[in-house]
Amino acid sequence: MAEEKVLVTGATGKVGRELVPLLLDAGLEVKAGTRDPERARRLLGSKVEVVELNYARTETYSHALTWADRVFLMPPPFSPDSDSVIGAFLDWAVAARVRHVVLLSGMTVGDWTDLALRKVELHLERQDTDHTILRPNLYMQNFHPGFISRQLQDGGPVRLPAGQGRVSLVDVRDVAAVAAQVLTGEDHFGSALTLTGSSALSMQEAVGIISSFLPGTVAYQPVSDEEYRAILEEEGWRDGEIQVILGLFESIRAGGREPVLPGVEEILGRPPRTFQAFARELGEDWS
Repeated sequence: MAEEKVLVTGATGKVGRELVPLLLDAGLEVKAGTRDPERARRLLGSKVEVVELNYARTETYSHALTWADRVFLMPPPFSPDSDSVIGAFLDWAVAARVRHVVLLSGMTVGDWTDLALRKVELHLERQDTDHTILRPNLYMQNFHPGFISRQLQDGGPVRLPAGQGRVSLVDVRDVAAVAAQVLTGEDHFGSALTLTGSSALSMQEAVGIISSFLPGTVAYQPVSDEEYRAILEEEGWRDGEIQVILGLFESIRAGGREPVLPGVEEILGRPPRTFQAFARELGEDWS
């Protein structure tokens, strides 16, 4: 399918930078869309064309979209108003005759009618173009890099408002591999695919697994929403983004992120990567 042309938005994000080389290996032409072209060139190398793409600046849309047959669309994940800018981007994509849009959404998003990301899903479903929605659970890579990783490196405790809720964490590389499969075929047009890991872990269990690969013991400390809000504010998160994140942890405590589903294995023909393997791989980085 060498004639297929795919625009990958959010190309420097966790999924995007794993997806681009998979698509290139599959023989597709790829453009990497990003607000920071220089960073993208450093991360992705010279094999992919990098184009500036800023959802807030419609003048960056045309060069990216008029070329593309398919689009991997990553909205700002925690933005409380991403539906307004992404709606305009989707309308432009349809006008440019993009034939397939793969939207990166999130597990349980379909249950949150007022969530901006759910509004993006609904906007896409109304468009006159083929689409696929990917709904991954929380990423294993949320533990590395980022401020959770810094808590681990500092010896803990890892403070999160997850209570004793369990999460079927999924590896970003599995999500990217699923996206690559979806973008190189037509089997999943019109589908919404929930992607999870192979087991559900509490945060205490996840931190315990990581701790087993470290020189010392790191603990998990459940905190209240108010305590976590203060942590996020110190990290520079905006109020609207914090509200979205706290809603996510509410869904964890309520059991919404616990189910283990077969989507990854059904599409890739192999089991998802395990959290134990992920932790073993990155143990030296945390220590």
